[in-house]
Amino acid sequence: SKATVSVLYWSALYNTTNMLRYVLAAGFAAAVQAADCGSLLYKQDSGCSLGQTLVDIDTLTACKDTLCGIMDPYALAHGADMTKKLAGSGYGCEIEDWDGTGVGDVICMPNSGGGGGGGSSGGMSGGAIFLIILFVGFAVYLAGGIVYMAKVKGESGINMIPHIEFWKDLPNLMKDGAFFIKNKVTGGGYSSV
Repeated sequence: SKATVSVLYWSALYNTTNMLRYVLAAGFAAAVQAADCGSLLYKQDSGCSLGQTLVDIDTLTACKDTLCGIMDPYALAHGADMTKKLAGSGYGCEIEDWDGTGVGDVICMPNSGGGGGGGSSGGMSGGAIFLIILFVGFAVYLAGGIVYMAKVKGESGINMIPHIEFWKDLPNLMKDGAFFIKNKVTGGGYSSV
């Protein structure tokens, strides 16, 4: 019935949206964490080198535990925000207010734009962006296809899934492709399944 189709559609759309939201949130957080914290540099008694800039307070806060692991335990270091300092693990690894005196160590990050100063580090890698586009594209394809199949074609149940025959046959197609590649690599002949 139309009510069942509507419930199935909204349920599928809701579940797909939630799955996509959790996957993207986890992927984005991991990408930002890996990109920012892994690229930071602790410099004792010196400034940032060419191609680097002082770290922003958001990145400093997010990566303080990682930084405390590489800092001297009783060191004090700062980033771009000259009102805050990161106290080493001997001081409890805390970001504290700072009056600007007695701190010569700095936390640096690579420049994002290659120019001088300013930029923020990190961002997502090309692979993360590709995966986001892939997941969003698939969700749009699935949701749009379900709506089209239900409203225009009048399908119901599993037949609302766009290109259902392809999706049912996909495991066999993958198996056939794997055998084809195996036979090409090992020199064996190919026989149709």
